[in-house]
Amino acid sequence: MTQQYVVGEFSLLLAELQPAPAGWMAAVHDLRREVESSPLPVLSQLAHEALDLTDVICLAALQEGDVSGFRRYARIAVALGEFTANASLLH
Repeated sequence: MTQQYVVGEFSLLLAELQPAPAGWMAAVHDLRREVESSPLPVLSQLAHEALDLTDVICLAALQEGDVSGFRRYARIAVALGEFTANASLLH
C-alpha cells in the first residue's frame, strides 16, 4: 500500500465517525487532520489513538441511549481496526 492510500483511507474512516457524540466532534476532527499531515511512521501511534477514540465514542453513544449511533460507530471501529491491522499500523 502506498502512503497516500493509507493516509487517505485512514482519514476517510475517521470522517465516517462524524457526527460524533457531543463533546467528541473536535477530537475526531483533530485526529483526522493529524493523520493527514503526519509521516508514515507516526501513523502507528495515531492508529492506536483512533481505536481508543472509537471505544470512547461507542461508549458515549450508549450513555446517550443512541443505539443506532452505537451500531454505526461500532461498525466503523471494526473497519478501522481491520484497516489499521492490514496496513501494518498496529505494532
